[in-house]
Amino acid sequence: MQQTSRDQSTPVAGHIRAATAHLSEGRPSAALSDLDLAFLAAPDDPTIRLLRGRALSSLGRHEAALAELDAALEINTAMTDAWLERAAVHAELSNWAQAEADCTQALELGPSVPRAWRIRGIARYTPGLFVEASDDLGESLALKSDEPQAHYWRGLALRDAGNSSEALAEFNAAIALNDRYTEAYVARGKAHSNLGDMAAARSDWAIAAQLLHQSH
Repeated sequence: MQQTSRDQSTPVAGHIRAATAHLSEGRPSAALSDLDLAFLAAPDDPTIRLLRGRALSSLGRHEAALAELDAALEINTAMTDAWLERAAVHAELSNWAQAEADCTQALELGPSVPRAWRIRGIARYTPGLFVEASDDLGESLALKSDEPQAHYWRGLALRDAGNSSEALAEFNAAIALNDRYTEAYVARGKAHSNLGDMAAARSDWAIAAQLLHQSH
């Protein structure tokens, strides 16, 4: 994460460290309390705005999160994390064009970021850019192969591009990494159906139905 130069012993730095710890522990409200205090002392610190955006997004306050991330990027356009965080918020809001554009900016600053490739791949899949989506998700997996979501979405892109055989391998990988991935069973069932294996399709759909039942 890019940061402005600051004395790591100052109260502001202490609040930022505390907020970062709260976020890693899944406590965004506690993080915001520390970040509000840090912001009062250093309103032009882009890292504070980035972390506020991340905390607000975790709380489902997406429009407020976008405002913070916009502010961070106005202060420092070279913040890869801010571009990527804003892309993730746009994806949550189904703003696919904006998510793609922000991921592209992040990748121009640092191409070895699997999350940026993954989010851009998902953003490209949704409007039907299946080949481009598959390529991006392949790049993500080349950097981080143990990400079930990337395997799942690459499987969708391959399947919907007409390549159900290769899609099966991706769905298999997603399920091997997370055997309770309901959507992957549904998608794999569709791929099996496309290939004419209705017994395998029905088996996958039955597992998906059981997982859905267990989750309620």
